[in-house]
Amino acid sequence: MTAPTTGSDTALLARYANALTGLAAGDAWGYQVEFTSYAQMPAYPVAPPADQWWTISDDTQMTLALHWALTEVTDFGDIETVTDAITRQFLRWQVDPDNTRAPGRTCMTSLHNLRAAARWYDTDGAVESAGCGAVMRLVPTAFAPDPYWLGLTALQAVITHKHPRAVVPALLLADATRHAPERGGRFLEHALTVAAQIYHGTSTWTANPYLRDVLAPIAGDVSSYLVDGLDDGTADILAAAAARLEQLRHMPPAEFGDPCAGIGEGWESASAVALALLVADLATTTSDDDAAALTGPQALAWAATSNGDSDSIACIAGGLIGSAHPENDYWAAAGMTPEFEPRYAEELATAARRAPGR
Repeated sequence: MTAPTTGSDTALLARYANALTGLAAGDAWGYQVEFTSYAQMPAYPVAPPADQWWTISDDTQMTLALHWALTEVTDFGDIETVTDAITRQFLRWQVDPDNTRAPGRTCMTSLHNLRAAARWYDTDGAVESAGCGAVMRLVPTAFAPDPYWLGLTALQAVITHKHPRAVVPALLLADATRHAPERGGRFLEHALTVAAQIYHGTSTWTANPYLRDVLAPIAGDVSSYLVDGLDDGTADILAAAAARLEQLRHMPPAEFGDPCAGIGEGWESASAVALALLVADLATTTSDDDAAALTGPQALAWAATSNGDSDSIACIAGGLIGSAHPENDYWAAAGMTPEFEPRYAEELATAARRAPGR
């Protein structure tokens, strides 16, 4: 099995740990103001949590549920077994006493249907929604081995969100996360390149047998399904984010304003991913000549100071930024040492020691 780039198992685990810390920190940072309009923000940018514990939301909870599901499976090639494992962990989360932190309606409805014995692809199974629940939790699948990571990303999405506009952004985000060290500062550029390849029929994704088998219950033709996901606003939103990036590169961060402006509010998958790629592009760089506009913690602060789904935007951006760094304890070196609630601090630390499929 081939590991995600870059480098050794040690670097991979460091990236995974940095991704988990970043997504949980971004989640907690944005959760403070999740339903606060940009005009009513307490500060610009929003300060990190000041309480003893950084309180995470359903975004981190579902990421951990997905992690546990993937680490209990010994053969990713058995799609039915993987589906059952993910569904079982999601259903455990559904009834967890801590599941009181504004869980998504689509996730809860879909899981209610699955608990009643529907399969995700049934008419009364997963909701055909493009909500951001399909993308905020996917870091574990991005780190899964070849040839499974792409199909696993789609699978975790369709179990609760079986809309092409949920699945395609999930695939784009997983691709960015998996290859983050070499794509820093150019995440949006690469996403648009992949989109063009899908449109032109040159994408290897359309011939991926595992992805094809995952989507077979709802998509006879993977190529058409992916094009449908791009045509349903995803490509336009990515282009808008790329245009905004070029504007912001020439501005001081103090003048950035609402990250959502001109892109979307992140409540659904396409704008949530586009916003996260935008934030991550401004916090990473592959050039020795140019410094990143934002540090990692500054990026989480800006992502949280939004008119949209602040915790999900910052969560996704934090996971992506963390995955770009193969050095140990990136976030601490960047000046951020969040103290999570004891339960989740322990779960995150345990999860960080074993990437899926390793």
